[in-house]
Amino acid sequence: MAASNSSVASDTSVYEKGEKLRELLDGVIIFRKAGTKPQDNTRSSVSVIFSRGVKREEETAAWDPVINELKSLGIVEEEIFSEILLCEFDREMDVFKDERYHPGEIFKTFNVKDTTLNRILRLSPPQHIDNYIADNMPTYAASRNLYNTVHNTRLSDDSWKAFRKECASLRKPKDDEHRGYGLNQIKAVFTIRHGDREDTILATTVRMCPPLSAVTLLLKECRETLSFVDCPRWGWIPLQYAIQYQASPEVVSALIPTTDDMKLFSTFQQHDFLNDPDYRERTVLHWAGYYHAHLETIKALRKACSNTVLEIKDHCGHLPYETAIWHGSSADIIQAFYEPGLDGHPNFDSVLVKLMRSLTDITLKQSEGSPSSLSIDEMELENETTHYTYCTYNLPSIAARIAKSSRLQKEVEDRLVKTLPTFIRTADIIICVMMLISYHFCAVNFLKMNSTDWIYPLTVAAIYITGREIADLRANNIDWFFSIWNYFDVLTICLLVYSLCHMWVGARDDELNEGFETLVVVTTIFIWTNALTLLRSTFISLGSFVNGILRIAQVLVPFLMVSLFVLLLFGEVFVLGSLNSEVCQQSFHNTTDFCTFGNSLYTTYGQFVGGIELEDYDESSLMKILSGVFGLIVGIILLNVVIAIVSESWTGAVVESKEVFWHARMEFLMLSKLPTEESSLDKFLQGIDDRLSEICKPLWPSKDYWGVFDSFFDRMLSDDVGSFQWQIIFQIRTRLAKKMSSKLIMLKAALLLAIFFSIACIWFVIGLFSIGTLWPRPIRCFILSRSLPLENDLKENSNASNENKKGNILTRQHYSQTSSGIEVQSTKSDSTYQWN
Repeated sequence: MAASNSSVASDTSVYEKGEKLRELLDGVIIFRKAGTKPQDNTRSSVSVIFSRGVKREEETAAWDPVINELKSLGIVEEEIFSEILLCEFDREMDVFKDERYHPGEIFKTFNVKDTTLNRILRLSPPQHIDNYIADNMPTYAASRNLYNTVHNTRLSDDSWKAFRKECASLRKPKDDEHRGYGLNQIKAVFTIRHGDREDTILATTVRMCPPLSAVTLLLKECRETLSFVDCPRWGWIPLQYAIQYQASPEVVSALIPTTDDMKLFSTFQQHDFLNDPDYRERTVLHWAGYYHAHLETIKALRKACSNTVLEIKDHCGHLPYETAIWHGSSADIIQAFYEPGLDGHPNFDSVLVKLMRSLTDITLKQSEGSPSSLSIDEMELENETTHYTYCTYNLPSIAARIAKSSRLQKEVEDRLVKTLPTFIRTADIIICVMMLISYHFCAVNFLKMNSTDWIYPLTVAAIYITGREIADLRANNIDWFFSIWNYFDVLTICLLVYSLCHMWVGARDDELNEGFETLVVVTTIFIWTNALTLLRSTFISLGSFVNGILRIAQVLVPFLMVSLFVLLLFGEVFVLGSLNSEVCQQSFHNTTDFCTFGNSLYTTYGQFVGGIELEDYDESSLMKILSGVFGLIVGIILLNVVIAIVSESWTGAVVESKEVFWHARMEFLMLSKLPTEESSLDKFLQGIDDRLSEICKPLWPSKDYWGVFDSFFDRMLSDDVGSFQWQIIFQIRTRLAKKMSSKLIMLKAALLLAIFFSIACIWFVIGLFSIGTLWPRPIRCFILSRSLPLENDLKENSNASNENKKGNILTRQHYSQTSSGIEVQSTKSDSTYQWN
């Protein structure tokens, strides 16, 4: 009974001494607050408030009562000293919302366990006080050393050897040769909070990109630190810091609290860190998108979080997938934050469509202080396109998605045939052709007759391509400098401008014409290559071929280096093997094939690419042996190696070239921002098309137009239900079934085709002179927007064709376009109906 009373008295004494020490710390806090600005008082009373106006001497004087009390406590045993500083008491920690949006507003009040030691450490005590505590408290000394060890660990150190050694020394006796601590209470080492950020060892470790074994060791020693909230300024747990500092997916997975953790630790009962937003109204999924988390990390977080987290918006009004878009994540990362139906998007392609529209459209503006003059559709489009106007983006990943999706390709092509992109692309082609022709005639006339004919069209072309490159630079900003083709374009412009200047000045000064032939040859090569680059980004078939050649050229670089080594090797050995020959001994024959290194190298290269002539090597037995080895290496080994390299690289090159093609098209659309409303020219062209449809209706094979098409050109060129081709075949089959003559239908069809193609040719020429602006949409699509079908589309079309072949009776629904509206008709035939 006496022992029990003694224990209670001892506990009471420890608590009273701890309470007295905390009262002295309140004096330090009050002293610091006296030198702070008024707005700093919005923070918690126990948070660290740095005073820039307080002198160091006054700061030290404020700590004197604390150090005196600690010294009076240091007279007792170490265990009592530790008990006093580690004595727990309740603390209400107010975490405030982001001051930029909600100044002074409390986000959450956490009821946590605090200690006197933690309160001292978050006030950043002077160094002599910190050292005194460490000297009299082995637990804190061990925790401080471990904390400093983690801080001093290099990010390149994957072993964390020093950290493991320090952890192992916690249980070793003090007299051990490895400087052990001999601690019985290991848990306290990991629960001590260091610095003004109140970091535990775990919170500090996860910010250093640790290996999984280090985090597992800390969780094994004290799993409770998983739930420790840091200082009132952030209110984060270690999981959120691991996401911020891009820890490995394994480490993040280890830090995700389990169901048992949620029930066991009080902090998780007060706030759901997985499903609820933090002080900045962001969830862990928002931060994963913000800090470019690994795909496996996002999958682990998605598995732990509920689906409702995907619908939470942060302080900017962004969902998690939108945060990923804003910070330039790849399409795969964005899709990891998406589920069907989220934010009104039925599938992920619709998300990318929205992103592409926002990147390529001109945002609608609404004047301030006046009522909206926009229609409902325009207001929806405004909300859709302004959302990602200033976001960063990962264009290569978007291009990769476009290359695999027919819907995205159609979206891009629909925007490419708008008036402004058509005008720019047609102008590019016309200027490119004009530059090729005018430079050729300028160079020929200048070299032969010193004439400057054709120089004015060439000057116009040079001005145009210079302006295009400047516009490209302004549109892409810093990304422009990361494309090697842009440097090639700049070099082409410099050579072209230099040639123009030479022609303008050289026509009056013959001395400047020396070396002009070399300049013309080099410039011509660059101009033709530039034209090939333009065609590569305009037509996907040619683009696939050109990109495939470039990809193979990159892959062949190591092979070419080995080939050069073999060429130099045999060029030298052939010289050494021929020096004593009769031909090389005669002075007037010392320039023959193998008598000098230069000639030997040139001759060897000729044999390298053109075949081996054995009679060139019959001067001695050594030359015959060398020729045999040369033929084996070049004709058999290297030849088969290059065939294998090209065959293996071509398949991947075609796939990659499609991505590059769509990447170039997206860059072009971003350069030529599109207005969101329909232009007057588009309405004018649509009116002409409607008029053409009315004129040609008397010659149409049927009484009414069937099917729904965007234009009369589409109806004539398509093979779908209701098209010209389909209608001819259907009417002829119907008449034959009724034993009626079809000559009138054939005559009308021939006359309609003649009229249509005549109008199309005239319209094409008119559009060419108007730089594509007067072309109707089908002509624009035919010239500028023809893409290769996808493999999936080919399979679907093949399956559909096979299904059609199985039926004996064909039933189709036709849409008859009449003056009263669209009627649905059902048509049956006795045999399988097919058309190509």
